[in-house]
Amino acid sequence: MSTDPSQPYQAYGGSRDLWSCRDEEILLEGPAGTGKSRSLLEKMHFCCMRYPHMRGLILRKTRESMSESVLVTYETKVVPADSSILKGPNRRLRAAYVYPNGSTIVVGGMDKSSKVMSTDYDMICVFEGTELIEGEFEDLTTRLRNGIMPYQQIIIDCNPGAPTHWLNMRPNKGHMTRLLSRHEDNPVLYNTELKDWTLPGEKYIAKLDRLSGNRKLRLRYGKWAAAEGMVYPEWDRATHVLKKRFAIPPHWKRFCSIDFGYTTPFVCQWWAVDDDGRMFMYREIYFSGRLVREHAKQIKFLSRGEYIYDTVCDHDSENRASLEDEGIPTTLAYKDIERGIDQVKGRLVPSGDGRPRIFFLPDSRVEQDPQLMEDSVPTSTIEEFDGYVWKKTTEAHGKQSVPVDKDDHGMDTMRYAVSYQDGLLGTRFITTLDEAAIVTAAQVNWDPYSYSEAV
Repeated sequence: MSTDPSQPYQAYGGSRDLWSCRDEEILLEGPAGTGKSRSLLEKMHFCCMRYPHMRGLILRKTRESMSESVLVTYETKVVPADSSILKGPNRRLRAAYVYPNGSTIVVGGMDKSSKVMSTDYDMICVFEGTELIEGEFEDLTTRLRNGIMPYQQIIIDCNPGAPTHWLNMRPNKGHMTRLLSRHEDNPVLYNTELKDWTLPGEKYIAKLDRLSGNRKLRLRYGKWAAAEGMVYPEWDRATHVLKKRFAIPPHWKRFCSIDFGYTTPFVCQWWAVDDDGRMFMYREIYFSGRLVREHAKQIKFLSRGEYIYDTVCDHDSENRASLEDEGIPTTLAYKDIERGIDQVKGRLVPSGDGRPRIFFLPDSRVEQDPQLMEDSVPTSTIEEFDGYVWKKTTEAHGKQSVPVDKDDHGMDTMRYAVSYQDGLLGTRFITTLDEAAIVTAAQVNWDPYSYSEAV
């Protein structure tokens, strides 16, 4: 992918995915030092050379901050040293880079927005996107209409910030494609052949490991973390959310876990357990404003043809009765929060073979709740992880540490499921299915290679 043999560039992970992605809005997020900025600049440079007379824009919140950051990377690592592109004013005064084929990269900042908003572009690259407000970003999207490239695109990179930041919420609402960049994606830091850190990588990671609190979570682990510590710092979206779905083998154990809600989300998770005891969440209802009876009908419909071993749920007797009236027998969930969290943590960390013991299949949510989207709160279980934090000691009134009781419905449901699978429940009740349903499950077109590739 390099455009200059003297400066070879190879993309990995989310940076590699960026090259083939033509979606209009892209977020490349990750901790500090993963090579995000260079990835954006390499793609911009490539497109300028491939599409004569295209127009690109590179910018940050302020134009001044570009001179000793983004422009240094562009001039020293992306463009050949003897290129005519670099002729003209020095970096501090630079307004644009002009290519021999007529392509142009405009340099700007939102502090001088009148200049960058006065023309149209084919591609816009925004660096340190958390500095911008959403209105500024949306204004930029209106300038994607130059029409020289076969697609128009705005790419934004950032280190994660607070979980409620608009840049974290926008992909959750389906308006932007999220790509993940990790330290292992940067060949300067990590040797992919040896599967080990390079010497510069060891030094850099050691420096990040000395950080504390939410700065460490964001800059070392790439978490959208609040000021207080995450309950599950072991969580990593790139590790625990598989890259693609696979057909669940019909002989795997399947069960459901439920947390009731109406004004808050009702959550039902479908779990499958492989032959080694690993858990995979492969389907989820995460929706508010519906009666349990309505959810029960949907659960039965979605589970058709599957052998659901059990349904473990919260203890509300009236809601459990509504499920059982619809033919869904239930088992009481294990409710000890502290021990349940410990069980989840044990599954999130890698086991002896280097892999965790819990995974989430992508695109598992059955439907998106428009009210939750409007309220800018999580709309699925995996969106809750980064904002699931511990209460302050004073808020806990001297008791054992407990999580903040907010936006945790998927976390509770997952904890019930893990506790159940780990044997922290008593009697199990097997859901009765007719013979036709079991035959259907046995006839699932399952490809074992799809499982191995996904994991």
